[in-house]
Amino acid sequence: MPIVDITNKILADASKEAESIIKNAETKVSEILDTTETIAENTKKEYTQRTDKVLAENEKRIISVAEQEVKLEIDRAKRTAVDTVFENTLKQLLSLPSKEYEEMILSLLNELPENANGKIVAPKERKKETENALKKANLKYDIETTNEFKGGFIFLGENFESNFVFEEILRNKKSALEIEVAHILFN
Repeated sequence: MPIVDITNKILADASKEAESIIKNAETKVSEILDTTETIAENTKKEYTQRTDKVLAENEKRIISVAEQEVKLEIDRAKRTAVDTVFENTLKQLLSLPSKEYEEMILSLLNELPENANGKIVAPKERKKETENALKKANLKYDIETTNEFKGGFIFLGENFESNFVFEEILRNKKSALEIEVAHILFN
């Protein structure tokens, strides 16, 4: 075998070997690309799932916070409405005509203990109506006037004090009545 033939054989074998190496390399590159593509797709799916989960959780939180804010606003509005009812009631009591005011004071005087000694503190502007109510109740108490309150009276007994001031009566009744008032207003 001449050298040329040996050289050609070596070149042919080298060419086959090169083709085999290139084919192997191409196969490995293809496998690596497929694996990389699969990993990329899985990573993208996983990232999308995590992102969707985070977005869903954030959406739930946002909705929950918004619902709480709405409830708070509704409660504030209800509280304001109830407060307004009591404020309007006080205004109506304070603006009662003389005759009706006397009747209101008379009904409050009936709440006093019998034969109690003391005096009445009444609003300066309503002294006359308070005197008339005392006469109708056949009670004889001294009346001291004040500008501290606008309606009702305070009875100063020897050992006790009874507060029948309209503002105080409403303040005391408010906690007991506000649930009922809210029920009437909002149901």
